[in-house]
Amino acid sequence: MEIRVALALCVVLFSALCGKSLADGVRRRANSLRALAEGLRRLRIHMTSMFEPVQNALDHADCPLMAMVAEGMRGGLSAKAAWEEIEKKAARRGGPIDSLTEADRKVLARLFAGLGQSGREEQDLLLGSALQAIESLREGAQEKVGEADRLYATLGLLIGLMLALIVI
Repeated sequence: MEIRVALALCVVLFSALCGKSLADGVRRRANSLRALAEGLRRLRIHMTSMFEPVQNALDHADCPLMAMVAEGMRGGLSAKAAWEEIEKKAARRGGPIDSLTEADRKVLARLFAGLGQSGREEQDLLLGSALQAIESLREGAQEKVGEADRLYATLGLLIGLMLALIVI
């Protein structure tokens, strides 16, 4: 009987931790989008106000993803080609965009496809629209954080308790 109780407690704990992990994924997405928005603001300043080349501006954006793209550009690639090369690597677990959705990555793909391809005014429009899209996605993700904390933590605990009753 003691083994069943111990097993039931382990099941409850495991389920609660799984729920917390799911909620943390939602929080990581919101934090990643916030960091990207801040990086885009800096990138916009460095490109349109300070007239820095794309690669240098990406380095000065103080964003891990943009630094990876800048590093990829060192081999003579365009921002689009560098993005395509590093996207899968950056999306792996522990990467700077591991928690972003497909819609989030599409915004980034559009940004990097047009980066460095036109004049200052067009770049300002591109960066402004990308920043607006990222901010909109960030606001939606931030709303989901509180919801996910309550939902996933409670759901994980309830599923764990249900499984514990089955075990006992």
